[in-house]
Amino acid sequence: MNKAAAKFMEAVKKYKSIVIYIPGSPDPDAIASAYAIKYILRQLGIDSDIIAEKRLSLTQNQAFIDRLKIPILFSREINLNKYEAYIVPDFQSNRIDSIGDSIPCAVHIDHHGRAEEAGKADFSLVRNDVGSTSTLVALIIKNLNLDIPQEDIVSLSTALIFGLQTDTDQYKNISALDIEALSFLSAFADREILEEINSIPPSLQTLQLYNQARENETIYKDWAFYGLGYVDARHRDSIAITADMIMEKSSHKVIAVVAVIENSSKKETYLDVSLRSNSGDVDLNRIIKGITPNGGGRKYKGAYQVKLNYLQNAPDKEMLWKVVEAATIETLRKSRDSYYMTEIEKLYTGIRDKISSLFKKEKI
Repeated sequence: MNKAAAKFMEAVKKYKSIVIYIPGSPDPDAIASAYAIKYILRQLGIDSDIIAEKRLSLTQNQAFIDRLKIPILFSREINLNKYEAYIVPDFQSNRIDSIGDSIPCAVHIDHHGRAEEAGKADFSLVRNDVGSTSTLVALIIKNLNLDIPQEDIVSLSTALIFGLQTDTDQYKNISALDIEALSFLSAFADREILEEINSIPPSLQTLQLYNQARENETIYKDWAFYGLGYVDARHRDSIAITADMIMEKSSHKVIAVVAVIENSSKKETYLDVSLRSNSGDVDLNRIIKGITPNGGGRKYKGAYQVKLNYLQNAPDKEMLWKVVEAATIETLRKSRDSYYMTEIEKLYTGIRDKISSLFKKEKI
């Protein structure tokens, strides 16, 4: 990571002002990474703002930014005259519609598989062998050897540990680099603040959605699907938490929570599907990318969205939900069967090639 830290410095030092943009829903990993990047930029004398596309919808995430006083703005509009470049943390693509080609991307840093439509960046650090973007940012800080006051390093370390913890599913899916980052951060993090944030229970809305999902289960072989119907955009992050809670107690290899998100103020309607897996045989990122480019994740965790704005004026909303749910479940069923068939074909090809090579050796 020494080279990565040097390349990061080289990329950002070209600019005097940078916007750190969080596309999609701002989760703890994205927020912590953005917060730490903003601090690095400040140390280098570079002005920056953190702007999130969507507002927070989980009480725990709100408590996270309040407790650590993380400066974050919520807006879909960016005053591009104010910035010379932008940074995208914790997102597969660094292409931002509201930015376009108006200003260059200084840094793209992420721990998911790189999206095919990702654009150019002065420095790109995209690795899927780590559990969080917070890990990558923590190791950059470690290798930069910045002179950071005690109060600041405590705040940064606490934030980055929470981001790492969240995206590794409470350290269940942790890598060697995650452990290295934790070893560095643990010396400074405030355990009391972490315990305080972690002790916040799921919201009433999340618990209601969880119960609702369990009552609407569809099982297909070793996969299970859970329909939530319509969910207000203010509670969209509860869908991912619901998926986590279901997976905790599930015996199925893959579970998917399906909902239609409604944002009446912005007149938006879209399908949201959160998938989880407890099997090493399944790669959810690959499966999702086979369905739509508008989604992705990691091997064991991911989500995708499909815009439904054209259908938001449908006269029978209940019928629309039934059609969307049925179509989504059928798509997931076919994706499951196609994925396993591809894996079987790969296995067969591997065995065939091995046997063929053995026969060739015997002839020699």
